Amino acid sequence: MFETFMFINILGYALFKISYRPLGDIFQSFIVLGFLLFLFCDFKKAIKDKAVICLFLSILLTCLSWINSIYQIPHLAKDSPNIGILTNLFFFIFIAYWLKGNIKKVRVLWIVYAIGVFLTALTHSNDILADIMNGIAGQRIDFNYVNANHLGALSGIILLVSTYYAFKLKPIKHKILLTLFILVPSLFIVTVTQGRQIWLAILITSISTPILTSIISKKINIKSLIIILSTLIMATYLASNTKIIENRLHNENEIIPIILSGDMNSIPYSSMGIRIHFWSEAMSWIKKYPLLGTGEDTRNLVIKESTHIPKEIKMEFSHLHNGHIELIASYGLLGFSLFLYIYSLIMYSSKFYKENNEVLIISTMFILFFVIINCFESFFFFKTGEYMINIIFGGIYTFYLTHNLSMKDNNE
Repeated sequence: MFETFMFINILGYALFKISYRPLGDIFQSFIVLGFLLFLFCDFKKAIKDKAVICLFLSILLTCLSWINSIYQIPHLAKDSPNIGILTNLFFFIFIAYWLKGNIKKVRVLWIVYAIGVFLTALTHSNDILADIMNGIAGQRIDFNYVNANHLGALSGIILLVSTYYAFKLKPIKHKILLTLFILVPSLFIVTVTQGRQIWLAILITSISTPILTSIISKKINIKSLIIILSTLIMATYLASNTKIIENRLHNENEIIPIILSGDMNSIPYSSMGIRIHFWSEAMSWIKKYPLLGTGEDTRNLVIKESTHIPKEIKMEFSHLHNGHIELIASYGLLGFSLFLYIYSLIMYSSKFYKENNEVLIISTMFILFFVIINCFESFFFFKTGEYMINIIFGGIYTFYLTHNLSMKDNNE
């Protein structure tokens, strides 16, 4: 009964964390309390888990980066470290524990995640019908949630995963339901939010996932390759003939030659140009403080302390639009290495679901997708990225965590 109660809280978190945060936070609090109960009862087991060790390392790293900022930039350093920035990204451990390695619970969680994203568009939009009609007419729509890239990112992974399940499901009625109520809405949001990095991530992930999973599992599924590549070719053809996508892709084409020339002074402060200027400024900062970075506020300091970026740009932006660069600037190469290890741990964990390649495929999809979108936006340090990581990673890591805990029980 207690496990069922905790699972209900996990679903509540997935449904409301971003759609209606006050209610989502209540469910999250119950999950934390439930996990603390596990820690109290089985501290010796929990403390040996690899992800839990990484959680404690993230706290240590946050403190070391803050201490480094006190010595390196005392006039800009914060009064205390904010350990929540990185530790919030490890909430997936709590979810993984209560899923108990149950694939049915994992699938339900991911479906509820999709519903939660669609509910977010509905609850945040000032006029959902107007947004839908404006999106169809070719306007870029953000549904009043952070900005258009965020809801596009949340929906992008739904589109990838639901496409996989649409092919995988056997009963035709299940395929139809999934397509109508999950795949089509996610495709619509991905299209009207017009996130070019989202489209790029979907394209690369679609091509790479069947190849990488075949290599990792040492099983080449010709049927899957043919289906996915055929779908990709068809989708690319349709996209190239869709005016919304065509116009968005051709936007800013004129500054690409300027960027390639390397003349920073000539790059305009357009959407793409701003990113290039920010990343250039961050490189200089990273060279000064490569190992530990200078804490969580660094992404803002890089912009504010720059002598090259115009004042009006400084007033408008507070982050670097690249999650990987922000991670290195804030927590150094040690922080970046920590999350590289987490990615590899999640990929390794997916192999503990022995039935088929389902979890391996989804983990490959998500990591590829998340790494690519973070090249152009700072999802690491927004609730959007935290929510994505905790839901998807939680559903993958549960198989490794459950296996390890059961092995320890048997040994005892």
